[in-house]
Amino acid sequence: MSGLKLYHYWRSSSSWRVRWALDLKGVPVELVPVSLLDGESESPGHVARHPLGFVPVLETSEGLLTQSSAIAHWIDETFPGAPALFPEDTWSHCKVLQLADIICSDTQPVQNLNVLQMHSPDPARQKEWARHFISRGLAAYEELARPTAGEFSVGDSLSWADLCLIPQLYNAARFDLSLSQYPLLARIAARCEALPSYLSSHPSRHEPKP
Repeated sequence: MSGLKLYHYWRSSSSWRVRWALDLKGVPVELVPVSLLDGESESPGHVARHPLGFVPVLETSEGLLTQSSAIAHWIDETFPGAPALFPEDTWSHCKVLQLADIICSDTQPVQNLNVLQMHSPDPARQKEWARHFISRGLAAYEELARPTAGEFSVGDSLSWADLCLIPQLYNAARFDLSLSQYPLLARIAARCEALPSYLSSHPSRHEPKP
């Protein structure tokens, strides 16, 4: 399959997850940047792709797909085989989803820019808010991953859970939150950071040039 387009923002953690998944699978895709800072994401053209004006959006021959976890499932089923984003056995698959949802549902949304701005116009209060919710989310992930972790979050294979975790750790660093209280997450991060797919999907590789 060819002709895929991914509408993304370079520093969006949701976008990074999907870039990483596509890169890991070796799936060619055209990356189309959508700025979240200058109103482009709220333009009629992008809202027609995603009613909330969010990224990522994957354009396929079947149509448009939003929400990173839905996109990840589509990628894994459309391009089956190793490396898999989700384990084959049901229990491990659900453990991956459990950890991913800690990030995608309970942590990342409440530290997004639109939420921070609604919370307060004061950058110091925004940072306090973000650190509170990120630290709670990472603590929960650390506890829930302890029984399943091997080299990565669930066993010894990279999974969708890791692809959700690492961008959230990047966000944590942006808000000056130390990983010293999350030794398991720091260990998983060190393994992920050595992977070629991590490096090629990293925000620094996709930051717009001035």
